[in-house]
Amino acid sequence: MVLDFSKIRKEDVLTAGGKGANLGEMVLAGINVPKGFVVTADAYKEFLKINSLEEVFKKELTGSVQDEAELFKTAKKLRELISKGKLPDTVINEVKNAYEGLGENVRVAVRSSATAEDLPDASFAGQQETYLNVRGVEEVLLRIVDCYASLWGNRAVSYRANQGYNQLSVAIAVVVQTMVESEKAGVLFTVNPVNENREEMQINASYGLGESVVSGSVTADNYIVDKSGTIISLTLGTKETQIIYADRETKKVEVSVELRGKPALTEDEVRALVQAGNAIEKHYGKPMDVEWAIRGGEVYILQAREITTLGDNHDDELVKAYLKGVRVKGYTKERYAFILEKMPFAYRALDYDYMVAINDQTVRLFAEGGIKLDTNPRMDDDGIETLPNSKNGVNIRIFNIFKLIKMMRDYDYCEGKCRAFMEDYEKEIEDLKKLDFSKMDVRECRDFIIYSYELTKRLCYDRFKYALFPSVLAKDLEKAVKKVDESYTVYDLYRNLDNKTAVVSRDVELLAAEAKKNEELKKSLISGESYDSICKQYPDFKRLAEDFIRKNGFKSDYNCYCIDAKTFVEEPDRLINIMKPLILQENLGKEETEDFEEILANIEKAYGSKFPKIKRRIESFRYFHIVREESQYLWETLFYYVRQAVKRANLLLLGNKDYKSGIANLFFKELLEALERGCLSESDKGKIDRRNKNRPLAIKVWEASKGLVFDTAGEVLKGVSGSRGVAVGEACLIKGPEEFYKMKKGGILVCHLTDPEWTPLFSLAGAVVADTGSALSHAAIVAREYGIPAVLGVGYATTKFKDGDQVMVDGDKGVARKA
Repeated sequence: MVLDFSKIRKEDVLTAGGKGANLGEMVLAGINVPKGFVVTADAYKEFLKINSLEEVFKKELTGSVQDEAELFKTAKKLRELISKGKLPDTVINEVKNAYEGLGENVRVAVRSSATAEDLPDASFAGQQETYLNVRGVEEVLLRIVDCYASLWGNRAVSYRANQGYNQLSVAIAVVVQTMVESEKAGVLFTVNPVNENREEMQINASYGLGESVVSGSVTADNYIVDKSGTIISLTLGTKETQIIYADRETKKVEVSVELRGKPALTEDEVRALVQAGNAIEKHYGKPMDVEWAIRGGEVYILQAREITTLGDNHDDELVKAYLKGVRVKGYTKERYAFILEKMPFAYRALDYDYMVAINDQTVRLFAEGGIKLDTNPRMDDDGIETLPNSKNGVNIRIFNIFKLIKMMRDYDYCEGKCRAFMEDYEKEIEDLKKLDFSKMDVRECRDFIIYSYELTKRLCYDRFKYALFPSVLAKDLEKAVKKVDESYTVYDLYRNLDNKTAVVSRDVELLAAEAKKNEELKKSLISGESYDSICKQYPDFKRLAEDFIRKNGFKSDYNCYCIDAKTFVEEPDRLINIMKPLILQENLGKEETEDFEEILANIEKAYGSKFPKIKRRIESFRYFHIVREESQYLWETLFYYVRQAVKRANLLLLGNKDYKSGIANLFFKELLEALERGCLSESDKGKIDRRNKNRPLAIKVWEASKGLVFDTAGEVLKGVSGSRGVAVGEACLIKGPEEFYKMKKGGILVCHLTDPEWTPLFSLAGAVVADTGSALSHAAIVAREYGIPAVLGVGYATTKFKDGDQVMVDGDKGVARKA
């Protein structure tokens, strides 16, 4: 019933399960594996037998289960029966002897090891449970039964059903393994899983126990190395938290700022890991996925399995199931392209609800005019986000639409409403700066989160109704500019406008110009030194930078994300990234473009005595754009304070500040209920854990959803014309602010999307091509301001084009292609 690792071989999957068989095989190969034993599948079968569960299982699972809901109902019943069962005396005695043989009251990991797990054609990894920091034989026995029950968890039965496995044919073994109190841990792939290069390995590494890396709760360091141990590339992760032992099980604690900024591994440790990876791959004769830990410089191998996803992704079928029946055609494609610029990345549950609070104000306004509009993506209980249903229509209130449009065309009225509410909201947001979030209790956090949610809705409703929607209805102004020049659009009336984006961009350029006067400061900025380090060395720069942050510090990278956004206040190193390309280039500044006053003068010539009236409308139209930008800055500021409240609430409820892998995985109402109770229920914890584990799948589903919106066929990428003109240049593929330094004067900026943080790049770019966007997007507005062509919403520019490609951008036709 119980076997030591040394008695097990890789062929013993039906006895020891995938994990157990691989651990035994590695011990045989001389790999440094922590001691342990396996409670075999025979013990599980005996458990079913003595508790009279065999016949019950056959009865419940014989025949085809009609749907997933029925399958889950059956699985729940089986879990409950297992949890009430008693282990056979022979198993209890053998486990006791084996556990005591590991040492006195040692810490162990108790891991499920299904007998269908880690087979060549499927990976069952993560479908059953693992328990860490288990101590004492009674606790070990309890966790063994918990592992048995997890064989019938919803994830496990659903996965087996999708893979076509007979539910009755699967049994489970349980691995009990001495825990290494690791200083560092992570995962190693003996082949680069991104490009499938078998001469390279990938290592993910972070601090503490490996669970944080495996679960995806931290962004680990990512190494690409060759098989001699030479580091090819290193991308530092944020590594905000680590998992360590608690009195029972484990806990998350923060990692010091100093350690976050350093690579987790030394070069010697990288070489030691590569050596172990080579030995494991050689022994198995195939690419392997290896979990490892390091303590005192010694490498321990915790687990190894064949990489089953090369050339095929085991999540593909699940992704297809989520997209089944989704159709995107015609105008819907254009609308979704705009949506995807605002929400390019998969949301977490709480972030999703704040996004809905924004989007619902558009829905509310259309509803006032009798139009039913469905613009919100859907998110299920597993945290998986998919495209909207797009079930639109009209009702009896449709006759109100004319009254609503008439009001929105009254620019004097709308401008008056805007000036009044902007004054009120600015004061309201300013008052938030007086709050001390570090001293809030659970109830105060709850009250603030409710308040912030309602304020978001109020602010967005007024913004949409009295600024954005009136701007969209400016058909008379479109006619006016086209009377001057047929190539003009209404957006040319935004030229030379001091909106928030333009102000931030100008202030960054001024800061860069001042920095360029000091050669030593220039070198420090270009070399990659941190903001804090540079401020310590250069007091004058510190003063100017702090002035910038006081004025613009709440500008976010992604304005429609509450939880996942970052401001300059939170990450001032963003400012250094933005300045780098400006400091590296000479002769900065906008291309010569037609001045707004010149356009206005030409309109006056065309309209004569009617000009004063149209000029007044143009002034309102320009003011609405200022409101659009300033109101957005207000909610970005509000969202900064929401993050402080959520961080505080996470500390009170979970004992750490890592809210992204904590309470941000609860929906708004779920979080309020938890804060009302003052604690997380077991159900809450289960949801957080499940949604965290589903995060990689959620990202894949959302990425696949984009594939339904954008056309990938052909060499010519078709999109939306954001700014007119034609340009040819060398592609500069920029994935994020950390690559801003790559931008060259006259190059073609190729990116997924842009936001205000990217604006300084437009002073360098000869043109812009973006995967997402529309005529009202940030990239379009700024490109027009800088007088460079822009083609947006093409879907796959970042995969079609590579650095150095000669690219032609035709902003007149809305197309881009290799030149």
